[in-house]
Amino acid sequence: MSRYIIGIESSCDDTSVGIVSDSLDVVSLKTVSQTSIHKLFGGVIPEIAARNHIAWIFPAIHRTMIESGLTRNDISAVAVTGYPGLVGSLLVGVAAAKGLAIGWNKPLIAVDHLDAHISSAFIGKKKKPEFPYLALVISGGHTSLIEVSEKGRNTLGETIDDAAGEAYDKVAKMAGLGFPGGPVIDKAAQSGDPKKYDLPYLLKHPRYSDETVFSFSGIKSAVKRVLDEQDVDISSLMAAFQDRVMELVERKIKLALSMKKYEALIISGGVSANTKLREIASVVSKQHEIELFLPDLQYCQDNGAMVAAAAFEDLQAGRFSDIDMDVAPTSRTKQ
Repeated sequence: MSRYIIGIESSCDDTSVGIVSDSLDVVSLKTVSQTSIHKLFGGVIPEIAARNHIAWIFPAIHRTMIESGLTRNDISAVAVTGYPGLVGSLLVGVAAAKGLAIGWNKPLIAVDHLDAHISSAFIGKKKKPEFPYLALVISGGHTSLIEVSEKGRNTLGETIDDAAGEAYDKVAKMAGLGFPGGPVIDKAAQSGDPKKYDLPYLLKHPRYSDETVFSFSGIKSAVKRVLDEQDVDISSLMAAFQDRVMELVERKIKLALSMKKYEALIISGGVSANTKLREIASVVSKQHEIELFLPDLQYCQDNGAMVAAAAFEDLQAGRFSDIDMDVAPTSRTKQ
């Protein structure tokens, strides 16, 4: 008999609830986006995001259950993003998950947001990769290269300033393209000439040559200097910006793959929907003769299904969270 987990995601501005089976197939998923609200401000306003989660979290849970055709008796556990994220937003999801866990008499599983993004690449797939594998979580809040093995997760390198998605959002705002920046820049870049503007390569200093770290703050300043000029070709500037960002990402992935033998490459997070990044991932994985796992486009952004998918290993191992857990690194007790 299949087991099902309901997952709740509220770490930023998307209120999302999903139900996933133990074969990592999505049974139902409901996501309420706040993009139309936060685009008025050019970015996410934490207090507004938290208030909207309060309004939408229980309707999302109700609709997900109705569309699944399941009852509370079919649910094996309640999973929720516990860390990291916007504290106010996280509190709403965690409070709702605690209520379900108590009311339905189900175990509670707090999930690390990065683990959830990694698991998004396995949703709907027939298998998971062999250990060890290399994962890149690249989004508005994270840019991290992570080694995943039988022993767990080890961060090899991450951004020392802005996350890649954050840089996309800020550059799009400066260029007057709107919010969120990832999709609009990716679209604009398709018709531009990346060689028209000679933007600097990122982290080219020798001190960074053997480090799997990222930095995207400098490229924003370079774009701003061009935007201060007259008669700017926005499409070509966005193409040049994206070219430099992705060149750094590709270089760091290749560096990590040169340091150790991995069985697979996983790329997930909101920026994993980027067309150029997907092309790079395909080429690099073939060059290194390893499997490539990418989330389907509907699972690149934050969603409840990836939270549920990430919780199955804990369910199988009996690792559950304390009902009085706070929004902090996961606190679990073995049962």
